[in-house]
Amino acid sequence: MPKKQSKRGEVLQEFADRIVKLAKINIGATQTVTSPSTGRSYKKRIDNTGALRNSIDSEIIERDDKGRFVSAFVSFEMLDYGYYVDAGRRAGKGIPTAPLISWIRSKPLRMRDKDGQFVKMTEARVKSLAFLISRAAKTYGMKPTNFISEPLEDETPKFADEITEAIASDNLEYISLQFDAIDSKNANQPKRP
Repeated sequence: MPKKQSKRGEVLQEFADRIVKLAKINIGATQTVTSPSTGRSYKKRIDNTGALRNSIDSEIIERDDKGRFVSAFVSFEMLDYGYYVDAGRRAGKGIPTAPLISWIRSKPLRMRDKDGQFVKMTEARVKSLAFLISRAAKTYGMKPTNFISEPLEDETPKFADEITEAIASDNLEYISLQFDAIDSKNANQPKRP
């Protein structure tokens, strides 16, 4: 029989589910971005392929390997690069070109030459574009998207109130169980004359 989840575990699960849902909504939303090099504005989605969005998940840790209660906490998980998409990146360090090349291939990009004419996306042009993107990230950095930071910041005050009530409820239930155990132990003992 599975163990009953504590009230604090239920509150943690609800909190984690809200954060994951809001992060997935944020990462799929269209944003208006201004290019630091050209100053032009354009619309883009944060998550191109949906891989980052699909990788966002949470895990509630409430008990240790032996089933004993430990300090409950939430662990949020996503693809490794999700941290940089959320927090951004300061200028001074480029992006590895291998992931950029696969990203370029997955995007519906059409390359143009100096005259603005569309050109065929050859391997050399894709590598060159990846290098230029990496250099731009090194020069200008990457702005944070805060797709998971904002929901965490917005939901934490509400969560603090909910978890306080849940801990109090769990403690009252534990104390009640202890009194019940004492009462049943006393009821089973023979009466003194």
